[in-house]
Amino acid sequence: MTKATSHLPARLRIAALVGGLSLFALPALGSTGAGAATTGTLTPSTAQIDFGDLTLGAVGPSVTLTFTNNSTTTVNISGMDVEGPAQNDFVESGPGTCDPGTVAPGDSCTEQLAFLPGALGTRTATITPIDDEASPPTVTLTGTGSTGYYEVTATGHVDTFGDATFYGDLTGQPLPAPIISITSTGDNGGYWLLDSLGDVHAFGDATDFGTLSGVHLNKPIVGMAQTVDGGGYWLVASDGGIFAFGDAPFFGSTGSLHLNQPIVGMAPTFDGGGYWLVAADGGIFTFGDGQFYGSTGSIHLNKPIVGMATTADGNGYWMVATDGGIFSFGDAQFYGSTGGIVLNKPIVGMAVTADGLGYWLDASDGGVFAFPNTTPFFGSDGGKGITNSTGISLDGFTTLQAAFDFPAVRSQHSALLQSRLTRQSHT
Repeated sequence: MTKATSHLPARLRIAALVGGLSLFALPALGSTGAGAATTGTLTPSTAQIDFGDLTLGAVGPSVTLTFTNNSTTTVNISGMDVEGPAQNDFVESGPGTCDPGTVAPGDSCTEQLAFLPGALGTRTATITPIDDEASPPTVTLTGTGSTGYYEVTATGHVDTFGDATFYGDLTGQPLPAPIISITSTGDNGGYWLLDSLGDVHAFGDATDFGTLSGVHLNKPIVGMAQTVDGGGYWLVASDGGIFAFGDAPFFGSTGSLHLNQPIVGMAPTFDGGGYWLVAADGGIFTFGDGQFYGSTGSIHLNKPIVGMATTADGNGYWMVATDGGIFSFGDAQFYGSTGGIVLNKPIVGMAVTADGLGYWLDASDGGVFAFPNTTPFFGSDGGKGITNSTGISLDGFTTLQAAFDFPAVRSQHSALLQSRLTRQSHT
């Protein structure tokens, strides 16, 4: 497998970046296979596989595709060729016997396939064995990308929009402290609710890796971020104290520093090797492999910063203020804001779309604002009499395709895909 470089075609970049996963080792575009034509004939178990609807960035269940040699001649397969507009959305998700393989007369080989939607709507491609036949069989692959988001209130009430699935909430339960955020596991399979005392409440496939319940805190908890493989999370307090659980490494904190303004949120780097903390004045603090791309720490702000989010490749970030003003740094693009709009209630958080080409802003009355106008709006808690919405969360992952579209392509993306395939295989 050759080393990935940013100038490779997208499908080759994916194969190279995730070489350890037995993904398709694809030939050059337009390859028709090698060797002389024979009378060998492979018959697929189906002419089309429809993977159905799936949340952007998630990995669908594995599907087995079988090719049977119904002839009297051995067929040699050197690889599998995936072509089509969504060729990067379909991967070999487990051990197969076709790629490469030799199929004797009467025998069969198999491929394990999974769907990783890279964009909304219908996604299509074809898969064809590269063998010594004159006309190898072609199977059509289809699936539909969907997305959605969650909103949570201070009382622990969760509402779902788009394709987001409800797994329970804390409605009606006595809480020692208000819920301050919701963080999804990224596969539309679950989420964590976090309160200001550091109590973590897990729903669906979210795992409780630990909590600060009963621990004396110098300052309240203000944010949470999960690790790249979903095996842990960080909690951050308003003084920048960091609490790591599960496989979350500790890279440092501002707990011992004098801050001009309190910390209001955090975001992990794309490879999980660091994180950023953001203060109410827009000051940015970097730890681990987090890079500094700029801040508003020296700028007079009309309203305080309340949160941040990162770009698909981790080479930039956005900050959002309570008036919905957006500040973009690094390769983060400005898609719009509510900075010039009179809001009924202040903005309390933001979530970035899975393709990295837009974001949603969440107001304390549950109102959701989508930017740019191509970003889907699925509804909101606005108009329901809610006055204590505290957060919004995308129900999926940043898509691998979105990450690869950026110039800075890094091999760490393979670890993310590996974790997704591993998680999918155990569900």
